[in-house]
Amino acid sequence: MKNQRIFNKSFLFLFISNFLVFIGFEMLLPILSAYLLSMNASSIQVGLGTSLFTIGAVLIRPFVGFYLMDNQRKSLAICASAALMVITILYPFLNMIWLLLLLRLFHGAAWGGSTTANSTMVVDFIPKARLGEGIGYFSISTTVGAIVAPSIGILIYDSFSFDILIWSSAILSLLAVLALQFVYSPTIVKREKKPFRFLDMIFEKDVWFQALLTVITTLGFGAIITFLVLFGKQREVEHIFLFFLINATVSTLLRPFTGKWYDKKGPWSIIIMAAVLGFFSLVILSYTTNESQLIVAAILFGAGYGTVMPCLLTWTVQKVSEEKRGAANATFFSSFDVGVGVSAFVLGILAESISLEMIYRIVSLSFIVVAVLVYKDYINEKIRHNKSI
Repeated sequence: MKNQRIFNKSFLFLFISNFLVFIGFEMLLPILSAYLLSMNASSIQVGLGTSLFTIGAVLIRPFVGFYLMDNQRKSLAICASAALMVITILYPFLNMIWLLLLLRLFHGAAWGGSTTANSTMVVDFIPKARLGEGIGYFSISTTVGAIVAPSIGILIYDSFSFDILIWSSAILSLLAVLALQFVYSPTIVKREKKPFRFLDMIFEKDVWFQALLTVITTLGFGAIITFLVLFGKQREVEHIFLFFLINATVSTLLRPFTGKWYDKKGPWSIIIMAAVLGFFSLVILSYTTNESQLIVAAILFGAGYGTVMPCLLTWTVQKVSEEKRGAANATFFSSFDVGVGVSAFVLGILAESISLEMIYRIVSLSFIVVAVLVYKDYINEKIRHNKSI
């Protein structure tokens, strides 16, 4: 790239496309569980819907990453966004539970393909000298999308209907496809690459500990996206969308401060503190009967979970050499998907026999487990450091 501008035409349109994809997808997340229940799905089937989506995303990502090494990225990004649009439109037309669950598998694959292609392609349009800065700007398209989308989805669903929500999401996916038409498609240099090995592409063994922490941490998030809307209806708490809005806002506003803490003190103290806040957030949520309590739980969840996850991502990248960062990132995001999927499935089974408030109290313990494991790692790190002196 000849100039040093980040905000070139291709970058801007890819940013817009990714933003639209995230809003169109994320606005469905808190609603699909309620929709499945409206079709008389069991709690197990509701959890399975999230798990199958996760399986689709996890399984497709290594293949997409391998394909993107020496093939046109724009064409794959367009196909994946178009697939998201088509799959979304199909939801209201399927009136059998097993067909909807199968659709969730393909929806996850399309989502994994789209997000992987977009995040890989954007590097082509950022000057190498400003890569970190450029990726930071691009990530705003995902952060802001995550902030506003669940709230928009719940408002549309409550004010209109599920069908209107579906068509709104599909239109956003269509606009994302149109935005990609204005993205430049650079020539891909063909190079010799190693044979495809699924496990090598999906798991980097040097970050197994961070991957384990990611899985455990996302159990709480899985419980939120799977059951929060249903929990709000049970407790007759209006404006449940406030939880998603406040959680994401607090998380975003705190990142500059928590990032400086991480850089100065390392990952241990900040993750332990945030995990404790995550624990209290879910405990308070389990007792919530009004919006004031919901807001407190959302603030604590944003400060807790919203801090742990970026810290774990940074820690993951720092644990490996530069050439392994791609595999490390894939491991992190796959661990996130696995955590959400396992959470939805296991908690769906538990929800058959225990209340949702008890679900949140049980899942809150996952944050305590994270805090204990990180503290143990801190002690081991001090021992290793003392031995090296």
